[in-house]
Amino acid sequence: MRKVVRTPDFPIAETVDGRLHGFKSDEVYHFHGIRYAEAGRFEMPRQVQPWEGIKDAKAYGYICPLLPEEPHEEGSQNGAPENSFEMPHVYWPVSENCQYLNVWTKHINEDAKRPVMVWLHGGGYCSGSSIELPAYDGHNLADHGDVVVVNLNHRLNVIGFLDLSSYGEEYKYSGCLGMADIIEALRWVHRNITAFGGDPDNVTIAGQSGGGGKVAALLQMPEADGLYAKAVIESGALHEPEADPSVAEGTKAADADQPLCEKAAEEKAAWQQLGRRTAEELGLDEESIEKIKTVSYQELAEAATRAAISLHRMTGMMMFTPSPVEGYYTGTYAWAGFRRETANIPVMVGTVLGEFTFMHYLGDKNSYTEAEKKKILQKELGVQTEEILEEFTRIYPDKDILYAMSADTKFRRPAAAMAKARAAFTSAPVYVYQMNLIVPYMGGLALWHCGEIPFVFRNVELEPMLCTADYSEKVQDVVSSAWLNFMEKGAPGSSDMRWDTYTKEVPDIMFLDESSGQTRESDQKLLEMLSKTRPPFLA
Repeated sequence: MRKVVRTPDFPIAETVDGRLHGFKSDEVYHFHGIRYAEAGRFEMPRQVQPWEGIKDAKAYGYICPLLPEEPHEEGSQNGAPENSFEMPHVYWPVSENCQYLNVWTKHINEDAKRPVMVWLHGGGYCSGSSIELPAYDGHNLADHGDVVVVNLNHRLNVIGFLDLSSYGEEYKYSGCLGMADIIEALRWVHRNITAFGGDPDNVTIAGQSGGGGKVAALLQMPEADGLYAKAVIESGALHEPEADPSVAEGTKAADADQPLCEKAAEEKAAWQQLGRRTAEELGLDEESIEKIKTVSYQELAEAATRAAISLHRMTGMMMFTPSPVEGYYTGTYAWAGFRRETANIPVMVGTVLGEFTFMHYLGDKNSYTEAEKKKILQKELGVQTEEILEEFTRIYPDKDILYAMSADTKFRRPAAAMAKARAAFTSAPVYVYQMNLIVPYMGGLALWHCGEIPFVFRNVELEPMLCTADYSEKVQDVVSSAWLNFMEKGAPGSSDMRWDTYTKEVPDIMFLDESSGQTRESDQKLLEMLSKTRPPFLA
């Protein structure tokens, strides 16, 4: 059992903004629910004002309201009880005033200069929070690695990314406010992290899924320059530079001082259209648009959902992404190219084998004959089954052929494209991984979307499915050490595990598994064939 200490005058962190009263659990100090910014609806965030006295930092802050979703079976909402065993989720009181962050550290009020990781949660740009997944808890990573872990809440969905810029300068940044919150949080870290033993010049921004997308977006935002030194994008790359070969070849670079590129401008126009249609759903026009700041969140969210449906756009978790803003956010690298100002940033990018295609509950794979396996695979993979299996077996000789159904393309393809483009763009190191673990739960499942997070944070014990594998703790040591090494020195390898950079000439990838090791990228043919069997992720 952990020993918790909290007295009237301990532990207190002396930040630039004011004093914070947290608690100590074993050797790790916890400071939760720290407000880092303030903002009204559709306003840019403002730095918190310094305060007198001592503020409590013992409980998590509000999370952003979530969009209404279609009910699941028996009327239950997303996060239904029967799913909480396989995918534990934590929900919390909500408020539009949700700019709060949390800190875990082994040092307060001392010049320890420890590496800092600022973790950005997943859930697309519409849902999630800093505490939604138990695996986000920073205690174990801070304790084991002697690093400072920060995570945060920010505005999401309709209050974080609805583009109302058609209605004038006041709403110029409305389609990017969630990202603006994150930048303000990074400013808070830069200003205050020394009070927690952190090094403001050694900050790694990291995130998974939507959090990985946010990391990629920060690379495209001049306001974030100088606030981070390294970047980790876990299952968060979603775009491939198909339209502009110069991006893939690393010869095109974004320039924030120039007008948006054609593709980004088209996306901007589409987001503005959604903003206008949402206002129309609320009965608002140019003269009455100010009322959008006072309608209830529920009304606003429902109007945006109706607007998206009327425009044949996606709803739910994938309803929003940041809207490009001239001089502020160039849009994805896949259209605009990477910004020259980020050329010195080491980047690690990767995926897991199963992602969203892991859910083949087929039980013990050894219970099937080869003929039965082929029949199952042909139903799923179609006429190219034999060619797919030939490639799959070549790349994954230790995996049962039934896992060919689980091999992901929706995140792996964009991750590979980003790595290629990034390696061509800069000499700063690029590292690529794929986590291929098979978890013995229900007879064996390829590691799923979010599945690597507990290994990174050393929290596998909090995930019931991962506790079915007797090798989970061994893999946890390997994975968390790699992330800690990257945070410390910008390179995930060590004397125990060689991990070379990914380059155009030598595209080395780290396969993280029961036994981890490097391999030369060779899955492009497999990805191409599998992609023909599945619809696009952002259709």
